[in-house]
Amino acid sequence: MKKISFIFLLLICSFISFVGQSYANEISSDATSQIDLTNNGAGEGDPDLTVKEGITVIKDNQQNLIKGFGSDGIEDANIILEIDAKLQGLHNTIMIRQSDNVTITNSGSIISLGSKAINMRSAQDTTITNNVGATITSLNNAISGEEKDSDSEAVSGTVITNSGTIFSDTQRAIYLYSGADTATITNNSSGVMYNSNTNEVVHVGSDSTITNSGTIQNRNSPDNNSIVLQGNDNTITLKDKGILVGTIDAGSTTGNTLKFQHGMGQGYYYKTSGDFTLQDLDGNQVVKGSAGSVGQGASETLDELLSYKSINLRNFFSKYNKLDDQDVWGETYVSNLKRDAHTNNLALEYDLTNFGVNLINKIDNANFVIAFEGGRQDFVKDHKIDYQNISAGVYLPQKDNPYFNLDLFILGGITLKDGERTILTNTTTSGKLTIDSDYETYEIHTGIKKNNLSSIPDFGFAASYSMTPSYDESKYFSWTDRHVGNLSIFFEDDYNLINNKDSKLFLGWTLDMRKMMGDKKQVYSINGTSATYEQQNDLTNEISLIANMGYEKKFSDKSKILFLLDTKNTNRYTKSVGANISFKSKF
Repeated sequence: MKKISFIFLLLICSFISFVGQSYANEISSDATSQIDLTNNGAGEGDPDLTVKEGITVIKDNQQNLIKGFGSDGIEDANIILEIDAKLQGLHNTIMIRQSDNVTITNSGSIISLGSKAINMRSAQDTTITNNVGATITSLNNAISGEEKDSDSEAVSGTVITNSGTIFSDTQRAIYLYSGADTATITNNSSGVMYNSNTNEVVHVGSDSTITNSGTIQNRNSPDNNSIVLQGNDNTITLKDKGILVGTIDAGSTTGNTLKFQHGMGQGYYYKTSGDFTLQDLDGNQVVKGSAGSVGQGASETLDELLSYKSINLRNFFSKYNKLDDQDVWGETYVSNLKRDAHTNNLALEYDLTNFGVNLINKIDNANFVIAFEGGRQDFVKDHKIDYQNISAGVYLPQKDNPYFNLDLFILGGITLKDGERTILTNTTTSGKLTIDSDYETYEIHTGIKKNNLSSIPDFGFAASYSMTPSYDESKYFSWTDRHVGNLSIFFEDDYNLINNKDSKLFLGWTLDMRKMMGDKKQVYSINGTSATYEQQNDLTNEISLIANMGYEKKFSDKSKILFLLDTKNTNRYTKSVGANISFKSKF
């Protein structure tokens, strides 16, 4: 019986000892001493560590607060800081020299009051995840890794994923150097990496990858470096709305690639040093001379907007031509047009809101026409153009011609444009720059239409031409003169649903087929480096179908008013809706 009791007591003690070992490196109360994860430590060889939520381990004069290196480094370890947990020491707050396969997951704070919050000297396959709201910081380099000859081990396979904040006051946020290669650094959209000194924010060796969707910022000055590549064959990808402040410096290294994925049409300019292969993953044209790209929307849509102006004028003349007494006639209109983006041909998404007034007055055998229009073309990637247009000319209906019932018109005008675009750039403290432009476009519209009195639709031809002189934007971007023309064939008709003495209700339609004429190329430059953009072929032609419904009310023999709603759909991803009010008054 005594023997059985002794065995039972031994089992209980062994169980207690086992439980004690299992939880030896789980910190559930505040501590002020070093934690040794090595074979000689209190954890008796267990390299894992969990600092529970809200718990602090602070010893401000302690080096290697979390000791993961003795005669050798720890292996296959998981170090976890839960939310609001804190590690704070002097130097090397987490020391994992010569370690292998260590994973650090931080949801709290890792703070060094001196040098290195995390020291990965000669460590392999380290994974560091800094979660949203978490912080890794040091007075010196926050995360550091180097190969030391005395260790005979390289720093390789490092993976750092940041969704929180990593920063240094006097050195770098991440410093991988002297043989620290094959690193993968990902800064997510919520991630912030910064320093407040003249050093770079991130430093890597060779064969490494840096992807930034968040903020990497040298807060001392954008004239300093943000990223330095010490070795060859690195890849940097700048994505989405990520912010970068400071030069990208490749020195004399080779084989490095700089990629951009900010979205189709997004303008950017990044100052670089050294040689890079440049790639834009959204298909935008990227220009060397550092690295820059600019949305081509203002140039690419010139032909399209010319056509829409011509359609507007032709519809106005059609309404005027149907008046019994052609004297003074005018209309005011407003419309909203939306074009969707299309990646295959780099068609940029935009909204166009415009308003205008068309006026016509009969003078002898001709009709004098004057048109005013204003609006805003708002591209999806931080680029907008406000414009004001005035055009004047003549309209020549030939109703009395016994052989032909033709309409002819010709107008010329000028459009004043005020552009504003916000680009991404590493040359400003904010990582963005707003650029202005003021320029003008001169244009001519002409056309001829055959009016058919039977059920056969009217048809005609129209041509438009515009010339935009060379101009410079306030920074980086310059444009040479652009000449654009187009030719349209159109058919139209309308049908009266109600046709009383004092009122009419009618439906109408227009089918317009446009083809661009002339040069499809736009020559431009970014920071003095010239480039040529060539418009895709399928953006140089368009088929538009316009449907409208109108109501006309006659108040007297001298005055009437007309209300019209119209919609437009094209085979080039464009839809619009518009309304106008027309009036006739005879004094």
